[in-house]
Amino acid sequence: MAVHISAATWIIFGAAVVALVWALIQFIIISRIPVKSQAGGGEEFADEASPLTGEAGDDEATTARLKEIYEAIYEGAESFLKAEYTVCLIFIVVFGAVVLVLVAWGTGWDWARGIFTALSFVLGACTSIVSGYLGMKVAVYSNVRTTVSAQQPGWTKCFNTAFRAGAVMGFALCGLGILVMYATMLGFKHHYPSADEWIYLTESLTGYGLGGSSIAMFGRVGGGIYTKAADVGADLVGKVVHGIPEDDPRNPATIADNVGDNVGDVAGMGSDLFGSFAESTCAALVIGSSIGQSGGWDAMVFPIVVSSVGVGVCLICSFLATDLLKVRREENVEMALKLQLIATTVVMIPAVFYAAKFF
Repeated sequence: MAVHISAATWIIFGAAVVALVWALIQFIIISRIPVKSQAGGGEEFADEASPLTGEAGDDEATTARLKEIYEAIYEGAESFLKAEYTVCLIFIVVFGAVVLVLVAWGTGWDWARGIFTALSFVLGACTSIVSGYLGMKVAVYSNVRTTVSAQQPGWTKCFNTAFRAGAVMGFALCGLGILVMYATMLGFKHHYPSADEWIYLTESLTGYGLGGSSIAMFGRVGGGIYTKAADVGADLVGKVVHGIPEDDPRNPATIADNVGDNVGDVAGMGSDLFGSFAESTCAALVIGSSIGQSGGWDAMVFPIVVSSVGVGVCLICSFLATDLLKVRREENVEMALKLQLIATTVVMIPAVFYAAKFF
């Protein structure tokens, strides 16, 4: 028996795969940068002492110091997220049970809707955890390589390294979000095959956004409190008490401060971005669920199609900053980032228009 696969399904799954593959390619490019200090910046800087070792021209000592700081930050971030996500897993189990009972009770003891909503909550929370953890791993991995790239003359290499590191989390997050959300919808569709029942399907899917935003709260608030506490500690103990500059590697609180930046600003932001994506998409699906009766399945899942089209648009426009209009001076950085925003907006408008016309 032949299985009919709709056009929307092809686009959504295709975009998810492309996003994940592109994130992997960007990561491979970053991984090829060796963690090895090199005397860069021109001959006029060759005799200057390294801020990490206090010695001039000792690349091996600088490399060893870079790896030492990198490993300390990595271990700290790993330990913090392990402790935080242990608490999150307990929260997911307990609150998932609460969601199951409350939804079933609120729908006249419809246990199917309660189970599906709780399952969506668990999937959204777990995807949010994966997004945050992946962002932290990539950020710490790329930070030291951006530092090495910054030793070279010019701004192009270090900007491209940092830009590609952000692209890894961005594309991976979107790919995972689209893939898990749509796969969940297709699974629920087996229980709600009729267009008249798709409103129950989309309502059950709202747990996906709730799970994502719940973990984002832990990441942003918990990581934010940690990084601010470390920042204050670096200021008070280092600068005030001992007279050590805030970002001096001799100050132990500096490592904790950098750990906080990675777990709060990166891992927390990754979960937060996923939560925003999941919430907005689920809300749009609930509002537009009634269109499924007249326009069919492809029309109802149009909000996910928009995100899928955006993957392709962002992938194409990413070449503007890294290859076409390279960052060669400091003032080019702001222009490159603004160009990305403007270009993606301009290209996205006709892309969404034709997608809406097609579906």
